[in-house]
Amino acid sequence: MRVMPQLKPISVIQRPDEVILLGRALEATYLDDADGSVTALLQVLAEGSRTVAELPAAMHRRGFTVTEDEMAAAVAALDDVGVLLGAGADAGLDPATRRRHESNLRFYDLYAGLDRPSAQFQRAMAAADVLLLGAGGMGSGVLQSLVGLGAGRVRLVDFDVVEEKNLARQFAYDHDDLGRPKVDAARDWAARYSRDGTVVEAVHERVTDVDAIVRLGRGASLVVCAIDSPDDVHLRVNEACFALGIPFVTGGLLYSTLFYWSVEPGVSACRMCLELNRAEQGERMPELAGQSVVLPMGRVNRATGPVAQLLAGFVTMEAGRYLTRTDPPVAAGVYHTIELADGMRATRDPWPRNPRCPLC
Repeated sequence: MRVMPQLKPISVIQRPDEVILLGRALEATYLDDADGSVTALLQVLAEGSRTVAELPAAMHRRGFTVTEDEMAAAVAALDDVGVLLGAGADAGLDPATRRRHESNLRFYDLYAGLDRPSAQFQRAMAAADVLLLGAGGMGSGVLQSLVGLGAGRVRLVDFDVVEEKNLARQFAYDHDDLGRPKVDAARDWAARYSRDGTVVEAVHERVTDVDAIVRLGRGASLVVCAIDSPDDVHLRVNEACFALGIPFVTGGLLYSTLFYWSVEPGVSACRMCLELNRAEQGERMPELAGQSVVLPMGRVNRATGPVAQLLAGFVTMEAGRYLTRTDPPVAAGVYHTIELADGMRATRDPWPRNPRCPLC
């Protein structure tokens, strides 16, 4: 199939002797254009109806004489700055997929280029197999987003049943589901919402140890941890994902602080590294040794519907980076926080690998 380079639907600003390409936020490309040839080329490329070999003739009709080699070099340069995609690249997908995932495909246009069309990202998502631990506020929201994205398979693991209080923030359930296992209700919701789409495997089980996570995760592409018990669950998931050789993403709400982070085994610092770093920091600060918790923070779930959806969105976005490799994960070994009661102040704190980590 002949590739027809097409300019992405970006803003193009013309100024005396130069053109400015405004693609992604915070990105601008400045091109010299004293004779107007660059503007003419961009106009031709916006049509997306010619191969590189056909571009010289189109430019000639606009009054510019260029060679095919010059056109190839110009197209390669524009592709390098991320402003081109292949015209008609969605045609490789079946019509039903194109209709269903139109907005997803246009999102992938942000990352697409001549060598990797948006359809390829969608196919990667369709091939994904996600182990999702937990079907509560965050977990059910992640499930809904994964189904909307067209993930191929989700293994949903939870031990709880649907209660009336869940309906404030868990929108995969309704009153007819009260008393049912969450995983069964969520599986049925997915089947209704996306016929012939994501396959949801319901596993009614309480996750307690590393071996169980390894068993549940064999063959998976990624783990999303949406449970907060036992207390060391993140360390257990961390160890299991090293055994499986797959990344994991997690998040939660601590009092009024929303947080999320991820681990890519062998690439990023891991959760055990963070634990060791914290222990070593405590050793270097002896003044902490005399402190004790007088009143421990109780387990209170104050995640409203918008908070749960916000958290699920951040976690699913990070999971999507791993599953499709649109761009590098932003939270691999990086603690992201959003202070809900402090003006939505956002911070990011990377942690280093620890040389004493037995996993890394």
